[in-house]
Parts: sequence; structure tokens; C-alpha cells
Amino acid sequence: MLDKKQRILLHKKKEGLVPGTLVYVGDTEEEQTLVRSHHYSSEYYHQEEGFSKPQQGILWVEITGLKDIRHIVKIAKEFSLSNLSLEDVFSTDQRLKVDRYDSYLSATLRILGTQETPEQQLSLFLGSNWVLSIAENKSELFEPLIRQLATNQTKLQTGSAGMLFHSLMDRVVDQYLVRADELELKTEHLEELVITSPQTTDAPTIHQHKAEILRLRRMTSPLREILTTLLRSESEYLDKNTLFLLRDIQDHALWLSEECDMLRETVSGIMEVYLSSLDMRMNTIMKVLTIISTIFIPMTFLTGLYGMNFTVMPFTTAWWGFYAILLCCVLVVAFMIVYFRRKRWW
Repeated sequence: MLDKKQRILLHKKKEGLVPGTLVYVGDTEEEQTLVRSHHYSSEYYHQEEGFSKPQQGILWVEITGLKDIRHIVKIAKEFSLSNLSLEDVFSTDQRLKVDRYDSYLSATLRILGTQETPEQQLSLFLGSNWVLSIAENKSELFEPLIRQLATNQTKLQTGSAGMLFHSLMDRVVDQYLVRADELELKTEHLEELVITSPQTTDAPTIHQHKAEILRLRRMTSPLREILTTLLRSESEYLDKNTLFLLRDIQDHALWLSEECDMLRETVSGIMEVYLSSLDMRMNTIMKVLTIISTIFIPMTFLTGLYGMNFTVMPFTTAWWGFYAILLCCVLVVAFMIVYFRRKRWW
């Protein structure tokens, strides 16, 4: 993974180029390009490596890895994709969006990272009886959909290409919902720690958690706009069933937006409580040190008084003088401790 400065300089690759120029711009190394074609209808399902067009039914072309730009462009031109659409595919820092063209719809989403794969961009294209998906890296995210396609008479297998387009989007949004739930659990755990034992956590941990929430919020904030655009597009590629299902994703997007806002405010409150607990702890320490200093003030006075080198002073010649002064110091300390306890200052 490249550092922040290097990611900023990545945009210089496209500086001065003509719009529609196809140049890979990303913060990871390109993965080897793999292509799978999924042919299906209500009666059959067939999968094969590489690109092929069926005589009938619906086609889903799944491309992972952006290393072989020429091969990807060759497949994209089979569906009459414009260079501007392909430019967004290879510029992997795009925000979530949807675009409508004469012969297809396109949507740009982001797949969250896992332990096996990094966070990546996903580009979806929907046309007449075909769907094209292009991702930066190979992922297991869509394997459940492939299993549904391979099962006879499922809603996905008997549905339209728009139904598959919805299912792909739904799988991505489900990731966002799961991540929001994980962040909520972590927020509750941090809140409990800050209230019960603030010494077990620190400000960088809370700040890092807040950064994760803000990242999810920034990533998913355009999702409502995307769903609204699709629902109002009146596209011929989205049938009534697909539009009905997209409304469900819109509800999820609304919940996600509200959840991220709530988590952000909660973490801000947690940080304030943590800082307040630090102030209270510091005040407690200063209180103890002040009490100790106050107790030693009369002792310092007595020892300083009898430390003066006068020849005539009370008790200086008596053999019990030292013990008397020592007893006096102990009595003063005991008296001050009892006094502080009764005043509830300690």
C-alpha cells in the first residue's frame, strides 16, 4: 500500500491528458486480469472462462484485475461502452455514482477490504440482457450469487438482467451494513471502557475509531443519491420488480446514513468524556499532592525553627527535647489528617 503522499501524486499520471484517455490510476499494483462469462436463463446456467456471447438468455461478464487494459477495452467495446466510462474504471479513486447513457447504465461502488483482499472499486454496467462487472481484485463477494444462478428456478435465475444488477449492488451494500454493525459494537465497547476504566484506553484509539466511521460515512454518503437517481431514471433496463427491490436498498442507504451520523456523534461524546476523565484524574492527583504538601508545612516550620543556631532556645538542652519535637510533629500530622477527613477534603 502506498503512503498518503504517493497517493496524491498518482493523479499526476492523468495531468494534461485528453478526457477519455485510459491510464490506470490506483494505490495498489494491478492484479492479473481474469474474465468469466456467465450465461443463464430460466432453464439453464453455464459458466466458462474468458469472454463469450450466448445466442440467447442473459450474459454476465465478470472481470477482475486491471492489468490487461487492452483486453478489458476489447470486451467493453463489445457492449459499446464509451471511453469516459472506461476512464472511470481505471481511475480507482472515484466516488460512488451512477451514470445513464443511451445504451446502458453504469454504477461505481466500492467493495470493503477484508483480511484476504484490499478495499477496491467496482464498476457495474447494465444493458439489454447483459451485465458487465469490473473489479480491481478477485473477491469471493459474489460467489453466493453464482450459486443462486446455478440453482434451477431461483428468482435470480428467472429474473431479468436488471435483477442481477440489483443483486450485485445489494451484496455490496450488505457489506456496508455489516461494517456499520461492527463499528457500533466497537463504539459501545469504547463507551463502556471510557466510563468504567478510562486508563485502559487512550485518545489515539478513539481517534482511529472515529476515522473508520468517517471513512465509511464518506464512502457511503452518495448511496442515497445513487438509488434516487436509479428510481427516477425510468430506464428501460430496470423493470418494475427491479425498481421495487431497489427501494429496499434505498431504505438500507437511509439507515446507513443515519447510523454513521449517530456513531460519529457518539464517538465525539466518548472523546469528550475521556478528556474529562483525564482532567478529573489530574485534579485528583493534584489534590493528593496538595494535601501532602499542606501536612508537611507545619513540620517544616517546626524543624526550621529549631534548626536556627541560637544558643538560648526552649528544650535545646533537655535530653527529651528532640523526642518532644518529634511527638509534636506526629500530633500535628494526625490532627490535620483527622481535620481533612471530617471536612471530606481527602
